[in-house]
Order: sequence, then structure tokens, then C-alpha cells
Amino acid sequence: MTSPDHITEEPEMTDRYAEWTALEVRRPDDVPASTPLSWLTEKHGVHAERMANRALPADFPYEVERGDAGDALAVLALGEATARAAVQFRALKIRDALTAGASWTEVAAALDVEPAEARALLRTWADGQRDLWVRFEAEGCRPFGLDAEEYAAVLALCATEEAAPVAPKDDPSLPPQLREALAIMGKRGPVVELTAVPGAVAAGAAQEWTVQPETREYVAELYGRDSHDGHTGWECDGGAPLIAEAMTPGPGKLGTLHAVIYVCPWHWNEAKERITLGGYEAVLTEAPEAHRRSPWPCGHITSYRSGALAVLTEAASKG
Repeated sequence: MTSPDHITEEPEMTDRYAEWTALEVRRPDDVPASTPLSWLTEKHGVHAERMANRALPADFPYEVERGDAGDALAVLALGEATARAAVQFRALKIRDALTAGASWTEVAAALDVEPAEARALLRTWADGQRDLWVRFEAEGCRPFGLDAEEYAAVLALCATEEAAPVAPKDDPSLPPQLREALAIMGKRGPVVELTAVPGAVAAGAAQEWTVQPETREYVAELYGRDSHDGHTGWECDGGAPLIAEAMTPGPGKLGTLHAVIYVCPWHWNEAKERITLGGYEAVLTEAPEAHRRSPWPCGHITSYRSGALAVLTEAASKG
């Protein structure tokens, strides 16, 4: 519960709290936007206590406030507003739980839903927030929502499975080609081309970066609906511990990220060619940690800007 003593540290917050305490709430829309959930529950509790006092006998020895119709309506309106706020910020709380270390099974249990439904809640929210950012940016307005990196981070959470982490970058048991790729991670800009590796080594890596059945099912659902996701079309059963970014220069020093192709080390050259044919610059980076623990299929495309998915898909016919 939020107390006045706590918020007196911030004058502006104190004024807001005083206004909120005095506000008469009879409808959910009477609640100002961004009202803290703790304020909602506190105010709800005040009116609910008054209503409970109505059941006390007339000769109750202590002075109490007994509720009236206004209190009853406030209880209803504040209860509805609280429920709406909980739903509105549910995806944010899912993200918070996952980044704090909770598993999808635990998140789903907390929501009393199946893990797939919890994933869909977060993904739907992320798609909407990303669309907001892109639209505002295109209109020359101050962006609001998720930028490309934030969106990619949420997508990584959506794909997280409860699997053991992969070996560290300097593990000598890793295939040489992947160790070479991982050694240059974090450096933005063109990277060296990777060459083919023996089939035995490739087979070993395929076992290391296996795409979980649940992930394949989830990705297939994304392909089946209007989304920012697609596939390059090449055949590869392995997982993708790397990401090939489709970049263009500016407006800032880091450039603009249009899309990414999740890729295994042995399809980096194909991804680079696809991105280049699409008119972008190809940059190799390490996939987010969640994707390295439980990788997405090699060749999966996630676009962050309008038209990028179509460009990278159609670029296959130009090769």
C-alpha cells in the first residue's frame, strides 16, 4: 500500500496523490491514466471497508464510517479499473518475470494458463509495441513503443525454452568455425566470410543446437498468421546460435536495423548473400542468450521495418 509519508519525497507525486484521494470514482474511466495499481487497490479498500461496516450492529461501541450507494459504486468501478490495469500491464509483468529468471512454466502457472498462451500474450503485445514505434518513426514523431533491440529481446524471451545453457565461447569442444564466429561477436560491421567445415563437425554442432519441438510449433504458428516473421526457404534442420542483421547506414552511428536472419555458422554466407541482394549490409552478431540456449530454426526471418520481410524473401529468386 502506498502511504502519504512515502510520496511526500516528491512534491509532484504528493499533489497527484492528494487529487487522487479526493477524486470521486463512479466509473472505470474516472480513473486517470497511469494511476499506480497500489493507489487503485488502496482506494478500493477504503470504500470496501465502509461497505463492510454496514453489517456492524447499530450499537457498535466504536465510531465507524458506514458505506452508502456512492461507496458501493466506487467499489464496483475501482474493481473494474484494477482488473483492466492488471490486464493492460500483464505483458510487461510477463517480461519482468522472465528477465528476472522465471521459467515459462512458472509464468503460465502464475497466470493460470498454458505456456503457449502466455507466450502468445507477450508476442502479441511486442508486435503491437513495435508497430507503434515504426509508425511514429515513419511519421517523424517521437517514437513510442519498442525499438529494434528491445523488440528482439522480447522475441528472444518468447522463444526461451527450459533447456541447459550452451557451452561457453572459449570451450575447445565447440566446432572451430563457430568459435571463430563467436570470437568476433560484439563488433559491428562487416565480418570475415566463413568457410565450409567437415560434415562430421557439422553433425556434432547440429546436436548441440537442436531446435526444440515446442519452438518449431511456435514458429510455424507465426508463419501461419500475418506477422513480421518468415523463412528464407533454404533447408536446414539445425538451430541458429548466430544472427545475420540486415542494416543500412544512419540516421545514427549504429545505422538502421531492418531485419534479422537467424542462422547457423554453415549458412552465414547464404544469409549474407540474401541480405546483400536485398540491398542491405550484412552484419554477423551473436544471438541473444535465450536463443543460444534454445535456438530458433536456421533461416528464420524477423523483420523490424515495413517491407523488409518481403525483400529478404523475394531476394531468393535473384540469387
